[in-house]
Amino acid sequence: MTHTTPPAPLDGAAFAAETERLTNEARLEEWLALYHSEAVADWIIDGAHRRYEGITEIRPAATAMASLWRARRLRVRKDLQCTGADTLVLTWTGGFGGRSGQFGTEIWTLRGGLVVRHQMYGYLDVRPYAAPRAKARVLLTAPATALALWWHEHRTARA
Repeated sequence: MTHTTPPAPLDGAAFAAETERLTNEARLEEWLALYHSEAVADWIIDGAHRRYEGITEIRPAATAMASLWRARRLRVRKDLQCTGADTLVLTWTGGFGGRSGQFGTEIWTLRGGLVVRHQMYGYLDVRPYAAPRAKARVLLTAPATALALWWHEHRTARA
């Protein structure tokens, strides 16, 4: 019978702190060093989806992101939500130039200590639902859904 040593558990708090530092300092090469050469990155920002397969596709996208973070002075706080055997889920809040209206969720899947999949879902201007600008955004991006929700909310309120 062969015994194998189980992989060390992921230190989610340390990973969150490290990725927060890399983001806030726009440390491109250190960020890229986290990825396996065949990693997949699925990034969705305000509904715009981009998928990058392999480090050769991830590198230019990450370079542009890090340049943006540096130029616009992005500051985020990342918090660990949960961790599994090979996956971590982080949320982040923050924004550009001292603002704090952004929110995101990241799912990081690792194998052999390297990221093999990075899913990021970000929102650049989060506002309370009742805010006119928030309602207008939903109406513009999904008019049928926004109107149906409004109808159901009013119908429920009358009941």
